[in-house]
Amino acid sequence: MEEVEFEVVAGTLPTVAILFTHFAPYHIDRIEAAAARLKGRARVLGVECASGEDTYSWEPKRETCEADYLSLFPGRKYEDIGRLERLTAYAEKLRHCEWVLSGIPWSDVDIVALSWRRRTKGRKMVAMSCSKFDDKPRNLVREQVKSKLLQGYSSAIVAGPRQRDYLMFLGFDEADILPGYNTLSVERIRQQAPFEPVAWADRPFTYVGRLVGKKNLPTLLEGYRRYAAAAGKGARRLLLVGDGPLRGELETLAETLGIANCVTFAGATDSAGVSAHLSRALALCLVSTEEQWGNVVNEAVALGIPSITSANVGARDALVRSGVSGHVVEPASPESIARAMAATASSEANWVELSRAASEHTWLADAARFADAVEMLVDPENGPAADIERFWQECEGG
Repeated sequence: MEEVEFEVVAGTLPTVAILFTHFAPYHIDRIEAAAARLKGRARVLGVECASGEDTYSWEPKRETCEADYLSLFPGRKYEDIGRLERLTAYAEKLRHCEWVLSGIPWSDVDIVALSWRRRTKGRKMVAMSCSKFDDKPRNLVREQVKSKLLQGYSSAIVAGPRQRDYLMFLGFDEADILPGYNTLSVERIRQQAPFEPVAWADRPFTYVGRLVGKKNLPTLLEGYRRYAAAAGKGARRLLLVGDGPLRGELETLAETLGIANCVTFAGATDSAGVSAHLSRALALCLVSTEEQWGNVVNEAVALGIPSITSANVGARDALVRSGVSGHVVEPASPESIARAMAATASSEANWVELSRAASEHTWLADAARFADAVEMLVDPENGPAADIERFWQECEGG
């Protein structure tokens, strides 16, 4: 990805800045989709604050062709940059941008300050959010304070219906909330997946993500143990792709449960590696107790892989129809996980139908939906209002 020294020049096309802590491959997907859609009508500037952060170690490598890019603090980690230093950089570098779309959390004081600063100067600040009310216990006083702080934003792009409802609870007008935030390039995912036939009988259940508490992996292992005990010699393997602080504990638990010989810990991999693992999977398993969205569900859908998700996973609203394109389970119930695994593996014909139905959700998973939202903000008279309405209807129809 080539970075340019970017400066907004008076009299040129209006500029839309899309801001993240640092770029992930799917951030680049969204930026590029918006830039391609607005070509000739607006300039799109992808902005990352830093080159990395503590939680995620993304390494976007995709060639870009439509947008301009700017790294405010190259070579530094987000957490090592002071709030005032970040705010000063945002205010200076983005001061002439007509729109700033921010994917940095609302709770960051510098982002709150930036939204109010832009509002006082008549510039637009747009929240990009995948947060929903059920992510964690909510404190009413804290939510009331948050609703006041968020008044610096003019509108929002959210992931799906529960995210929309949460922002409406916080005081946003429904008309100012657009869908399509948590999307990615379906084409990219398909292109980086290996085109090799995999026998149905050889496909494992696959988890992809960090090995951390909210992913509910001990319950997934117990659910798998129950499934494997019932399936006997015909049980599929379970593949865990990712790394994190709980790896040793989970390996010990697999030994304790007597399933260590059926569970593979594959370690961390890059985006292409994720696509490769998912393309060979029977189903993606994501049974988190807290999951704002779960972009890996988009990746599974792009490859026609059914998903077993908990009700807590935000992506299930748009991308999983229980019993049709996957299964929705209760995160505290190993038995419901075991039943979903058994149903998914019951027959090849059943799996082919699940896979076909999962593929039908690719329209909802694709970064073109993010481009729809940005286009509606920038050029509403020519924006795809019908596609946005279709997005809401398809999410709420399952």
